[in-house]
Amino acid sequence: MKDIPGIDEDGNPKHGPFKLFFKNGLVSCEGEFDHGKKSGQWKYFLNNGQMQSSGRYKDGRIVGRWKWFFKTGEIRGTGGFDDEEQKHGSWKRYHANGQLWDEGRFEHGKKKGTWKTYDEAGKLVKTQSFK
Repeated sequence: MKDIPGIDEDGNPKHGPFKLFFKNGLVSCEGEFDHGKKSGQWKYFLNNGQMQSSGRYKDGRIVGRWKWFFKTGEIRGTGGFDDEEQKHGSWKRYHANGQLWDEGRFEHGKKKGTWKTYDEAGKLVKTQSFK
C-alpha cells in the first residue's frame, strides 16, 4: 500500500478516480480520492501487472478486508482492519506454495484467541492462545 499524497502538483486536494503508472506503462495503483483522502476500493500492482494487494479506504484510512498476493498471483494473506487502522477480525497468511501458513483473530490490533501455524505441507506445527 503505497503512500500517495492526496494533494496534486498545484496544492489542491485530489478528488475522483486516480491511477498511477510504472515507467513501463502498466498501472501501479488505482483507486479514488474524496477531497484529498483515499476512499473506497484501491488496488496495487507489481511492475509485471500482477496484483499486489487490494482493499478499502475510508476517509484516508485503511478499513475492512484486504488481500495480498505473491508475485505469482497466489494469495499471500487476507485480513481486516477497524476504523482506527488496527488489525481486526480473522487473518490468514499463506506459504508461497498456497498452503496455509497461519491463521487467527485480531481485536483492535492485538492477537486474540487461538492462533495456528502450519508448515509448507499443511501440517499443524504450533498452536498458541492469546487473551
